[in-house]
Amino acid sequence: MLSRCLPRLCLLLSALVLVSCSAKPAGNSSATAAASTVTISAAASTQEILATLGRDFSEQQHATVKLNTGPSSGLANQILEGAPADLFLSASPQWAERLQTAGLAETTFPLLTNKLVLIVPRGNPAQVFEPQDLLTERVHKIALAGEQVPAGKYADQALQKLELLQPLTADGKIARGQDVRGALSYVQRGEAEAGIVYATDARITPEVEVVYELDPALHEPIVYALVLLTHGAENPTARQYFDFLQSDTANAVYTAAGFERIALP
Repeated sequence: MLSRCLPRLCLLLSALVLVSCSAKPAGNSSATAAASTVTISAAASTQEILATLGRDFSEQQHATVKLNTGPSSGLANQILEGAPADLFLSASPQWAERLQTAGLAETTFPLLTNKLVLIVPRGNPAQVFEPQDLLTERVHKIALAGEQVPAGKYADQALQKLELLQPLTADGKIARGQDVRGALSYVQRGEAEAGIVYATDARITPEVEVVYELDPALHEPIVYALVLLTHGAENPTARQYFDFLQSDTANAVYTAAGFERIALP
């Protein structure tokens, strides 16, 4: 009786061993995939440079970079509400500080700076050459980013110092985009006779032209803060990408797009 059962018992044990062995690689593969993925939420104005750098990093490290762009204020609020992100690149240190206060930021690094420019549709149909021209009857709408968005706040500060914000608001001339790319699109489509955006935004389309560069003294310093979030602090790939975005390789991409690195003391 026992001799008849032994072959079946051996077959059963062999099957169990095979199932056990085949299950392990699947679990390890899933863990490896999660560890080699990094998610970054970033200001809309950095969309192109981070798309480029994400591809470069992915090829070098055989990793996956997930990019989520939008207004810095909105992205920070998403993170505060629990949205998963490993890194955050804000166009203002204000939102990086908000995450730091909430205990969600592991490390913050001042990475880039930018400039504000006055743009018009190609051909400049309203003949706008300086901020004071925004008061003329030729200008019906001027496009700005939202009031809580860094680009919008910087623009408001500049117009306030030029004593233009109140009269433009009173005349109903200000049109707000969700973020700086929204403001750019209004001018790009000819829905606004002028707009204020970052210098780097004006470079991505031939359908607008820069007519005036605003004095940096008119607004707070433009600082893009790179944040390693606590969510990403335990992710080795996130730490690698955090360092990569501060590297000489990344600097070349920033410079080509018109950004400037912030000089550290």
